[in-house]
Amino acid sequence: MNFEQFGKNLNSFLSSQKILDNLPDMYLYIDSEGNIKDSNFQAQNNLGITDNITINELFDDALSVIRKSAKYKKAVLLETKTPNEFLELTASKIENDYIICIRNNTKIINDNIEKDSIEKFNNEKNAMLYKLENEFRAPLNSIAGFCQGLVDGIGGEVTEKQAKYLKIIQTNSRDLNEFIDKFLNFSYAESLSYEPEYKKFDIVNEIKEIIKEFDKRINHGKINIELLYESLDTRNIYNDLKAIKKSLVNILETSLSAMETGNIQIILSNPDDETSITFGLDENKKYLQIKIKDSASSISSDELRHICNPYAQLGKSRKQLLKSFRLGTVSILVKRSNGFFNISCENGNLYNIIIPTEKEEDE
Repeated sequence: MNFEQFGKNLNSFLSSQKILDNLPDMYLYIDSEGNIKDSNFQAQNNLGITDNITINELFDDALSVIRKSAKYKKAVLLETKTPNEFLELTASKIENDYIICIRNNTKIINDNIEKDSIEKFNNEKNAMLYKLENEFRAPLNSIAGFCQGLVDGIGGEVTEKQAKYLKIIQTNSRDLNEFIDKFLNFSYAESLSYEPEYKKFDIVNEIKEIIKEFDKRINHGKINIELLYESLDTRNIYNDLKAIKKSLVNILETSLSAMETGNIQIILSNPDDETSITFGLDENKKYLQIKIKDSASSISSDELRHICNPYAQLGKSRKQLLKSFRLGTVSILVKRSNGFFNISCENGNLYNIIIPTEKEEDE
C-alpha cells in the first residue's frame, strides 16, 4: 500500500468531517481489506462502529458489495441483519481505498410497498365491482319494470295516491340507475380489467354519431350542439376508440346536466405551438386536440381543484359526486390513451382533450 497516498486520502476525508457529520447519510472511509479508518457521526451513531472493526463485521459480504458498486458506479442494496431494513450503498474507489455512502431507504421502500399493496387492492376492488355489474343492475331493473307495469295497469287500476308513490319510485330508480352506471364506469376505467379498443377511425364520424344520440335526449331549440373541424388536417386517427367515445359522452352529460338552454361546441384541431409547449407534447408525434366548450355555469375554482377525484367528494351531494365520477372517468381514460385532459372555467366551461393520433411502434 502507498501509505503516503493513504494519508493524503484520509486527511482529505477528515478535512470534510464537519460537513459530513451534518449530512443525513452514513459515510465511511475503508481500506482495501475492509478496515474502517474513519466515519462520520451518522455512521458511528447508527452502525455502532468501534475501534478495529471491519465492514464485513457490520454487513455480510460487504466488501464484495462495495467493489461491485465502485466497479459499476451505481448504488447497490446492502443486506442487513435486521429484517425489513433496506440500506443502499454507493462506493467510490480512491487508489486502493474506498469512500462509501450508506443511505437508509427503509421508510421509502416500505412506503412504496404499502402504496403498491393499496394500489393492488384498489384495482382488485374495482375489477370485482365491474364483474358484479349485473348483481347491481338486475334488481334495480326489476323494480323499475314492475313499477312501470303497475303504472300501465297490469295489476289493476291504481289510486291517485298510489300513482304518486309509483312516480317517486320511478324517479328514484332512474336516479339510482344513473348513479350506479357512472360509479361502475369509473371503477371499470380505474381497474386492470379495462380493455382498450385501439384502432384507426374517423373521429368526425364518431363524434357525429354521439351527437345524434344526444339529439334524441335533449329538448330541441333550447340546447344546440355544434361540431367544428375545418382546421383539422386529418380525420383518420389511431387511438383507443372506446376511451375517446366514453370520454366525450361523459363530458357532454356533465354539460347537459348543468344547463337547460345554451350552446355546446365541440372543436377539433391540431395543437398550436403554444399548446404544445404548455402540455410538453413530443415534437416527433402528431396530436389531436378536442375542445368541448359549454355555456353552463362555470365550475368554481374550489370545486375545480378536486373535480376529477370522486374520493375527495365523499360527503358532498349526490349531484356533485356524479359529476366527479363522470370527469374522473374522462381523466383516467384520456391518460390511458397517452393523452392529456384539463378543465378551465371562464364564461362557461372548457374541457380540453389532447391525444396522440398515430400508432406507437410497441403497440
